[in-house]
Amino acid sequence: MKEPYEKNIQDIVSQTKAHKDTFAVPELIDLLKQELDKKSRDDASLSEAALQFVDKTTKAIAASPIYSDTLLREFYRSVLDATNSYDIDRETLLEDLLFHSLQRPVEREAKKRKKHKDARTSILQAALEEFSEKGYHASTIDSIAERAGIAKGTVYRYFNTKEGLFTALKEDTMTEFVEIARQDLSQQEDILKIIESVIRMYLSFFEKNSAFFKVIIQEHKDFGTEFSEKFINELILALPGLKRRCWKASRSGHLKQMNYFTVFYGIIGFLNGVIQKWLHDGGEGSLVDEIDTVTEVLFYGIVVQPRAGQTNNTLKVIS
Repeated sequence: MKEPYEKNIQDIVSQTKAHKDTFAVPELIDLLKQELDKKSRDDASLSEAALQFVDKTTKAIAASPIYSDTLLREFYRSVLDATNSYDIDRETLLEDLLFHSLQRPVEREAKKRKKHKDARTSILQAALEEFSEKGYHASTIDSIAERAGIAKGTVYRYFNTKEGLFTALKEDTMTEFVEIARQDLSQQEDILKIIESVIRMYLSFFEKNSAFFKVIIQEHKDFGTEFSEKFINELILALPGLKRRCWKASRSGHLKQMNYFTVFYGIIGFLNGVIQKWLHDGGEGSLVDEIDTVTEVLFYGIVVQPRAGQTNNTLKVIS
């Protein structure tokens, strides 16, 4: 429920110019005194009214363009001075003012960070769409700003150059990629299931970010190799027991004895080939639908061995 004086507080704060912010304090204190004069003179009633007024005013200031630590300190100091002539417990009031001084800036900073993140995300999304449709070289900061629905100066506030925008896109995508590579697959015991999960997460990521990778193929061909190497390194860190499991599977005859790293790079290379064909074909269909074919080829090869000479070919991958 809104207090009757809330609109008065909002009016005072909203009508105050940023360079004259402290001029709002005397008006706010006069309003506080008017409210206190309406209350009974017992300490509890006055304390509650004063604290409620401080809360409403602090929120109004924190949400306004005139907010500053200096302004809040001046307001709190004036509240203490003004309440000296009333029977209000000073210690309780001081505790509440301290609480507000710690809480409000934190909330404001959280809102600022969210606003910053939202603006940055909008710019990057607009840049990705421009690069994907027109190509990197044909896109401009002006066209990106127009697509994002913001001023060009705002774009420059976050990114100095178009190259900086492109770099940020690569870094953000790589960060997301690393997080996916670090997914916990350690609970799965079946080595085939682990490898299949790796294949699925790899293909799913590229499908989700197909617009970005179209730009990469057009403008930065070497970046695909960088992605592959980063993914493999992070995967090895995330699954420290994978090599041991592969070795154990080879000892039991379920896997052939082959170089662990060579095979892993070979798997990723094969997946990259599947992805490049998919992108070349316009990204039609789903990459995830190719998993059965991919695992069949990787695990069992493409040659049908004669039955008489057929050995245990449950797997042909990794040791």
